[in-house]
Amino acid sequence: DAEGHIRFHSPEEARAVSDVRAELQKEHSWKLEILTGDHEQRYWQKILVDRQVKLNRPREKKRGTEKLISKAEKIIIARAKEANKHIHFDDD
Repeated sequence: DAEGHIRFHSPEEARAVSDVRAELQKEHSWKLEILTGDHEQRYWQKILVDRQVKLNRPREKKRGTEKLISKAEKIIIARAKEANKHIHFDDD
């Protein structure tokens, strides 16, 4: 089972999707619910914690020519992978 969250600009938009919940559940077997109260607070806390973990992650600091060479190598590798793709046609 996978879990996901959808954020809307306003509570009204969330309610509009919630109103068509039966159709979505029938079509996709999704369970939809609007987060309120404690569940909503835990969700926002999770977002903040995940953001802090991402921002505080140690990164390799590259400067100057080292940074440029690294970017160029990534581009060269990406182009090489793209060039190595073969297209096969079926003889029908």
